Amino acid sequence: MNDEKWTIKLNGTKSPLNGNIKRGIEIDDLDKIAKELGTNKSDLLNNNIIKDIHVKQIKIWHGDYIDSIQFFYKVTTNDKTYSINGDKHGGNGGKETIIKFEDDEYILAISGKYGHFELFGNLDQLKFINYIPSKKHIKLCTNCGQNNNTSFDMSPATGTVYTCFFGKCSDNSITSIGMYEGSIQIQSQQLQQLSDLLFPSKPYDFPALKQEIARFKYQELAPRVRNEKIKFEELTTNLKTKTGGSEDIVDLLLHAQKEAIKNNDQSIQGQITAYKNILEKKNLTKDELQILLSKHTELNQLEEHLANLQINEGLANCK
Repeated sequence: MNDEKWTIKLNGTKSPLNGNIKRGIEIDDLDKIAKELGTNKSDLLNNNIIKDIHVKQIKIWHGDYIDSIQFFYKVTTNDKTYSINGDKHGGNGGKETIIKFEDDEYILAISGKYGHFELFGNLDQLKFINYIPSKKHIKLCTNCGQNNNTSFDMSPATGTVYTCFFGKCSDNSITSIGMYEGSIQIQSQQLQQLSDLLFPSKPYDFPALKQEIARFKYQELAPRVRNEKIKFEELTTNLKTKTGGSEDIVDLLLHAQKEAIKNNDQSIQGQITAYKNILEKKNLTKDELQILLSKHTELNQLEEHLANLQINEGLANCK
């Protein structure tokens, strides 16, 4: 079974208008979607309101040309999934053809033909080339219409699919077609299941999921860092006592090691060796010094990891 799932986010890009672009009035399904969501088209394109959008079905009425067309959409926002019927654009004649989409079927390309005469040219033929990720299958949909005039082909940029219709129509026909592009976001069922556990009432949102996992990791790591720091301070105090007055050499050794790791500076290794030699003469064994430096390295790594979680994942308020 294929674990891959796509979600599609509007990216604000529109395809060129294809067909007899000089004829007809402008039509745009994104206006209808915005109205159904209680907002406007500009907000949909700029404020990341739609988390997933794809076409569920297309109805095309046709004879010698495309009389009318209607798209049906599934749209997911932060808090709800909507089934939205686009308006029927064009005239009232023609034979109806229905193109039904599978749950994970997306438009990869569109081709067709149109009459280029300004006063009466229509969109004459349409063919949709779709892709179904779960089956890794390309599907060629119905070629509607009969007239054979100027050809066109349209396809979105790499990593995108077509999501929402716009174009032009007259009182009795569709004269041109364009599509909004949507960027492909790939997720797996495992990530979806994890998201459902953490956010059972919300749609999948990778940044939120990532931050929540980071929060759990922070809350797990912080007590460990505190405990390791206490143990290291006890170890350091005991070894300092054993040196009989050379506590500052222990501090210099630890500082030199930290600088060597931080700056990846091998030249400091000579200082570290010198400090170790001094401390060996102050009753510390090689094994004790090695344990001290190993524990110091481990603690620094843990503290750095904790700091990165706090800064990079915005967990400043984590306790």
